[in-house]
Amino acid sequence: MPRAWNDLRWDEECPGLVKLVASRKTIAWEQVPVSDPALDRYLEQVAAAYVNGGYLLSRWRAVEYSDTTTWYTARRQIDGYGLLRTFFGNEVVREGLAPLQLAPDPDISSLEEPLAATLSLDGMLAWVLVNGGAHKAYEGPAREAKALAVTATEALTQNRFEDFHVHVSRDAWTPWFYDVAWDHTYVLTDLANAEITVLCITDTD
Repeated sequence: MPRAWNDLRWDEECPGLVKLVASRKTIAWEQVPVSDPALDRYLEQVAAAYVNGGYLLSRWRAVEYSDTTTWYTARRQIDGYGLLRTFFGNEVVREGLAPLQLAPDPDISSLEEPLAATLSLDGMLAWVLVNGGAHKAYEGPAREAKALAVTATEALTQNRFEDFHVHVSRDAWTPWFYDVAWDHTYVLTDLANAEITVLCITDTD
């Protein structure tokens, strides 16, 4: 059983560049279910607002990886390690996320980790509903949209905010997006469970 991605051991020496690069090839991914009634209620409203596009939700668990990977993730060096580029470029992941039409070396430069993104995720998800798609938006008051987003975030994170990194993009970084004005990507990296959850949303007029 590999060590958890948040298993920080300060006495370990830095593995160095050669081991870093080699370790990326050792990560094996497995798709796992992601479903919760609160999350389903939120996504129903997303589908109702983004009627010409839609959403894609998928969760993946790293089932094999080396201690070198853990060295970097435990120190929260997600970008420095190149974890998301490695993830999205993996052949199994690309096949599982076939609608995204990911390239073997995907350009993920637009995926950024805003300050306090984990703590403000519910607000960002609420804005997705309130702002809406090309022709529709959430029909209720903003407070209801916020409540839906709060419970969806709880379903995604179990309020374990310290375990997560959240990367966000508003760009059409794969051909799946319509590249008009309603593109959203949220990538949640769960260090406790070595999991990555991807939520993509798009629409067009």
